[in-house]
Amino acid sequence: MSVGDGERKIHTIGIDLGTTFSAVAILDQNGQAQALPNAEGSLTTPSVALWHEGTFVVGQSALDLVQSAPLEQREPLTASLVRGVKRMIGQPPDGGLLTGGFRTTPVAVSAAILAKLARDASTQLGFPVSQAVITVPAHFGDGERSATKAAAEMAGLQVLQMMNEPSAAALAYSHGKAVQPGVALVFDLGGGTFDATVLQHDEQGNARVLATQGIEELGGINFTNKLAGELQRRYESQTQQRYPSDHLASDLLVVEAEKAKCQLSEQNEITVELAPIGAPAASIILTRRQFERQINLHLIQLQTAVEIALERARLTPEKVERVLLCGGSSRIPAVQAMLEDLFGKPPERILDLDLSVALGAAYQAANCERVQQGQEAGLQLLSGGLIVDCVSYAVGIAILNARGDQQVKLIMLHAGDPLDTWSPPYAVRLASASSNFPPIAVYRGEETQLDAADYLGETIVTLPPGLNAGTRAMIQMLQDQSGLIHIQIVMNEQIVPGALQRVQH
Repeated sequence: MSVGDGERKIHTIGIDLGTTFSAVAILDQNGQAQALPNAEGSLTTPSVALWHEGTFVVGQSALDLVQSAPLEQREPLTASLVRGVKRMIGQPPDGGLLTGGFRTTPVAVSAAILAKLARDASTQLGFPVSQAVITVPAHFGDGERSATKAAAEMAGLQVLQMMNEPSAAALAYSHGKAVQPGVALVFDLGGGTFDATVLQHDEQGNARVLATQGIEELGGINFTNKLAGELQRRYESQTQQRYPSDHLASDLLVVEAEKAKCQLSEQNEITVELAPIGAPAASIILTRRQFERQINLHLIQLQTAVEIALERARLTPEKVERVLLCGGSSRIPAVQAMLEDLFGKPPERILDLDLSVALGAAYQAANCERVQQGQEAGLQLLSGGLIVDCVSYAVGIAILNARGDQQVKLIMLHAGDPLDTWSPPYAVRLASASSNFPPIAVYRGEETQLDAADYLGETIVTLPPGLNAGTRAMIQMLQDQSGLIHIQIVMNEQIVPGALQRVQH
């Protein structure tokens, strides 16, 4: 496959590292983003992994390994499948993950998935791939982002940027087309996460993010689980037996619920044949109306998040010209109906709902490569497709209150602040002439009260020699284009960078 811009090859890929499926794209020789098929010939790779015989088996190969195994081996293999690791990145379960008798971490599993994506892309392109733009949910904090970057580096990839998923989708939407100026809302409902992002398009098709609001654990998995619960209840009512509790039966329930969810986006009524091994079979009729009742609370949660994003942007639904869908779960008719009721207009799809984020990441990858290598060659950034993002979550530091008897949070960066811009300084005075500045505890969130769940880590600053007690020090914070936090201390016109020692993931 030939890729590039004119005579110059593009070596940086765009990766959508999804909760349920992942995808890779790159700019082709005509300057258009194209999704790359994996080794199995599919444009999407299941985000699953399994430790087997001393190595990770990833994607469809892991699922095939389970399905082709003898029945007595299928149960332990099914129990060892790691799914939805994206929801664990940056905040792993106690004790880590256990797969195939091997104890590992979400970072290592994510690295295995990324390594397969890069390996398959290299095979498809005919040259090694070592650089990537990787997308993450807009609501991901520093912990999740730093853990994602660590996974990429473990997979042998240099991350040029971590890009917010709704921004990538908006870039895919606007590239190469005449986009009318105005406000758009990107509704990104994927397999495991949700983001609503409000942005403003200009006459050139470029966009500036005004506000974003996300829900960490709401996506297609939640809808599937609702249907799985309904299928189990109906099975037990129909057969007068408890549904089997083994891993094989549980996996079958989820697989059939996922199929039913997809079918109910196209049909009003379906029949699910549920036949767990060693138990009676049952034919269960499901209707779209029943499914919509099951997910009604989730629809309310989604609408509330959209309204919060609009409120942060100081806009009403009437001011939004376009509602742009991305993420496979936005196919659900009830989701689209909710948006049409709220905005008074039908939402638009952004290209392929499953691939738009990866395609946008490919355009950004080309831009990053131009910035990295192309200045001396006179290469320009892609026209009509620049995204100016903003701080998507508040971050602060722990300080003593005015009475000096309690630590509180001082917000340094607010949601909506510009990226790559140092915050207004917070002034302190050195208590002694020590070469060590007191560690600066960093927390996320708007609340002024400290919460251990919001703790990101502490910043260590080594001071230059010769400073006196009482020297004035100015603390500043910045969030870079990848959403990672940086802190610096300014003293006597000297800038001393701090090293954020993040919570280990």
